[in-house]
Amino acid sequence: MLMEKAAVAFNSENLQIHVIHYTRLTERRAHMERALREHGLNRFPVHWMTAHDREEVLEGGAYERGEWGDPKAIAAGSISLILKHLEVYRAVVANPHAWHLILEDDVLIRPGFLPALSACLAALPTTWELCFVGLGCNLHVPWWLRRPEKHIYWRGWKRGFLWGGGGCSRCTEAYLIHPRYAERILASRFAAPPFDRPIDWHLNAAGNAFKVQSYWAEPPLITQGAFESWMNDKHLNPPRP
Repeated sequence: MLMEKAAVAFNSENLQIHVIHYTRLTERRAHMERALREHGLNRFPVHWMTAHDREEVLEGGAYERGEWGDPKAIAAGSISLILKHLEVYRAVVANPHAWHLILEDDVLIRPGFLPALSACLAALPTTWELCFVGLGCNLHVPWWLRRPEKHIYWRGWKRGFLWGGGGCSRCTEAYLIHPRYAERILASRFAAPPFDRPIDWHLNAAGNAFKVQSYWAEPPLITQGAFESWMNDKHLNPPRP
């Protein structure tokens, strides 16, 4: 596969953007459409992942019965998010010759994003599997490991290895996944319920099992938190009786 060598010269065929979106939060779609335009990302194919909304997870009582996961351990919204990411992975596998950038719908994109992304991807080795370009939970590569003009750092998979965090992930607001790793996850137990942890910790567990080749961008190219969580909206998330 020649993807890693050629894709830094972005075009509409080799860069695909996937936006994880909860359809009831219409202001987030407007926010993301505006952000994509402002940073020139709207000239690439943008795929909106709107399947598997929280209401679908709750439908039929499977969540209450624990078939999706223990309701005491994981929220229906978290299961929805896992299913949306897994659905994106299926699209990634179907288009193996492109870079696939996954964004959640509340991100803030930093100026100069595309040139910075190009520099990061050019620095990735051919063995990469995950590349986190977001700031997730304010996690950084430690200052003593950073080097001038270096954009990408190997993180690996171990919890607490070299620096903090729960493993390979840096939250899931902004990352790239290699098609071969997406396929690996989809063929594993990590693609099927029951689920017992949110998507970032789910990826950490998968990464540890597979000894994933995970990389972090430093400085990060994207931050999170354009909106308060929908969990604070009592109409979308009514209290349980």
